[in-house]
Amino acid sequence: MSGARKSFFHGLYVWLIIFLGYGMLTAMLKAKPLDVDLWREYAVLVVLGVLAEWFVVSVPQGSLSLGFAVVFVSFIRFDATTTVLVSVLSAFIANSIISKDSFFRSTLFNGAQYTISAVAASTVYLYTGGQVVDKISAPNFIPLALFVLIYFFVNHFLVTLFLWPSFRMQRWNIWRSAMKWDSLTYLFAAPIGVLMAMIYEKTGTLGAVLLFIPLLTLKYLLRLYINLETANKELSALYEVAKNLGSNLELSKTLGLVLSETKRVVNYHTGIIYLWEEEDRLLVPAAIRSPFAEKLKSIVYPLEEGLIGQVAKTGQPEIVFDSKRDRRLRSIPGINQFLRSLLIIPLSMDNKLIGVIAIGKKEPYAFGQKQVQILSSLGGQAAVAMANAMLYKKIEKLAITDGLTRVYNHRYFYKKMEEERERYRRYGTVFSFIMLDLDYFKRFNDKYGHRAGDHALYTVAQVIKKSTRMLDVVSRYGGEEFAVILPETDAASARVVAERILHAVQDTYFSVSEDHPPVHVTVSIGVATCPQDAESTNDLIELADKALYYSKETGKNKISVWSEVPVNALVDNG
Repeated sequence: MSGARKSFFHGLYVWLIIFLGYGMLTAMLKAKPLDVDLWREYAVLVVLGVLAEWFVVSVPQGSLSLGFAVVFVSFIRFDATTTVLVSVLSAFIANSIISKDSFFRSTLFNGAQYTISAVAASTVYLYTGGQVVDKISAPNFIPLALFVLIYFFVNHFLVTLFLWPSFRMQRWNIWRSAMKWDSLTYLFAAPIGVLMAMIYEKTGTLGAVLLFIPLLTLKYLLRLYINLETANKELSALYEVAKNLGSNLELSKTLGLVLSETKRVVNYHTGIIYLWEEEDRLLVPAAIRSPFAEKLKSIVYPLEEGLIGQVAKTGQPEIVFDSKRDRRLRSIPGINQFLRSLLIIPLSMDNKLIGVIAIGKKEPYAFGQKQVQILSSLGGQAAVAMANAMLYKKIEKLAITDGLTRVYNHRYFYKKMEEERERYRRYGTVFSFIMLDLDYFKRFNDKYGHRAGDHALYTVAQVIKKSTRMLDVVSRYGGEEFAVILPETDAASARVVAERILHAVQDTYFSVSEDHPPVHVTVSIGVATCPQDAESTNDLIELADKALYYSKETGKNKISVWSEVPVNALVDNG
């Protein structure tokens, strides 16, 4: 069914209820006019009804109200006509003051549904033998209980249909939650209505008011407490993130803190922080809290691609109420394939994109504007913390990276070699070391220039990185020499890696100038293994260097593993 048809039928339903309700009210007033001598008592009940409408305590998927207590005492003390009139006037007065924007339809509907609920409940009450006078008595218990049940179910049903467009995407567990809170409200309000009616009989309206006002005060205090508790959670989360700005510059810890503090104020099933990688022009998942982490960590987004990329491009938050009904998301991989509700907030500082935070829940329609405001405030603090941590990480990376080749520098290489040697000493783990050198590199520089030589060094470094594992350490050892540390790798496996590097470099074309075709370069490689060849760092480096020298002396563009170098070569080369 199209949205226009749904809207038409919903509007038709609302106006049918309004005409039916006020038609019933008119008929009731004609059949049994009110006793004008009791106007003061009616006015007191209306005031209590207005107060009950005002002091509603909002809770997740529901609310707590004393409105039914006024309805019940009106019915017990008087009749259905008085009950309806008090409910309608209370709704009109309360809504016209508090919710002027919804006065036209919502207030009319409220009055009409109160009328229909009261008429249905009083009809069942009379049909089951309910007494017209002396209603609070043991024989009248069942009719009164039926009045409460019928009023509850009719009222809940009519209001549910009225609110259908706003929560039709929620699962039935959300509807059951609303049903639960409504049930608790009636279980709380019905006994109070009976008690008020009993006091009313003994002391008049003053006694009933004296009972009702303290209860309203308690409700008001409860509402204040809930609001303050919510605000306290939000401020506490903002404080924790702000505090992190000066206390922690480690990016992974900062990202983890942002996700954990977000969950305190906006509950979610899955949370992801994407960082903007300027060099690759990609949004990359840097922190994930989700059972689907393994699937999500490999999904990256270019700018403007997918909902994540669009939010990063526009800088505007985005709410997805139900991903299954959102046509934009049906063919896009990522978080929307696992979750129904999504909230995506851009993270930026000084108009510079830092990343995107995305949270989701399995239930549809879980997030609204309030969550957008909370997460946007949190995101502003998070962006500053993340920018500081990223800057620190960048500076730290620059300190261990060779500026030309973008691989690790000589200093970091020695640090990692000592770490691997310590691992061997403690746990007995084997590791290998590769040293390689570009063949005829001086001749290459002399012929094509240093700029072409620098480009060749950079390209070879990237080829080596692509030919090795993530855990392997690729470094520029010096000049045209490179070093590769291979953790948990024996000599045979190290030869396989060396051969992969050798062939990859040999098959790569190197541009030297616009007027000259691309050329090839080759490398000579030496391999040594700990503990097979040596146990100390310096000895291992020396043996790999000697194996490299042997490769160069015996033809270049080849691999020499130290354990396979002939003994006479050892003697000849010292």
